[in-house]
Amino acid sequence: MGKQSGWKALGIILLLVAGTLLHGSVQAEPNNSDKTTLDTETLIYEQVADWITRQGLEEVKELYLEALSYVEVQLDEDAELEVIAGIDGGVHLGRFFIFDQTSNGAFTLVAERDWKVEELDPGMEKDVELKKVFETVERTGGTGIDVYYAHLWYLENGEMKEAWQGTLKMRNAMLPGEHSLLAGGYQVIENTLYSWETITKLADDDETPLAGPETMLKVYRFDGSKFAENDN
Repeated sequence: MGKQSGWKALGIILLLVAGTLLHGSVQAEPNNSDKTTLDTETLIYEQVADWITRQGLEEVKELYLEALSYVEVQLDEDAELEVIAGIDGGVHLGRFFIFDQTSNGAFTLVAERDWKVEELDPGMEKDVELKKVFETVERTGGTGIDVYYAHLWYLENGEMKEAWQGTLKMRNAMLPGEHSLLAGGYQVIENTLYSWETITKLADDDETPLAGPETMLKVYRFDGSKFAENDN
């Protein structure tokens, strides 16, 4: 009697295990990394990497996807979030992407630039004539030159449009006797952009000023699509 009870208990355990395995196989989610839409509320690396390899302009082998990072942001007036992604390829090398999400959940590449971007999140927008304008800072340069550019841009009808580009910093130490440091900045007030650049000539030690700093101011007006320099 005890032996029969033991076999019966073992049979029940085996049935339970089989049911658990069957249930698990039914519930398992397929690999959806090759889709342009999100199957969950959490964006994952494999999805963004796949969008880049299938929609990007460069060959996959030329992209260092191991250095990929991304952020979900709100860039336009619709309810869906957009995705900004970047690939860090070195001190002055990188790649910048913007993916726009449509009402059906699909993500489409709307911008790709050769920008090395250290901060993907563009921060708070600047409202210019009902347009949400954002800033992205690009780092570029080469041997003896280090430059930071500010790009102001916005999304319109599924396209990225650049409204202005200005220099925030330029350190030139490429040739003896021509070292200099430029520091720049800007301020947007309503539809007017004020930009200034201060340049200082330096000795070859990159520290000793050879003359006083010189500052130049420019004023730009928004013409409906970009900031154009005001000649008046």
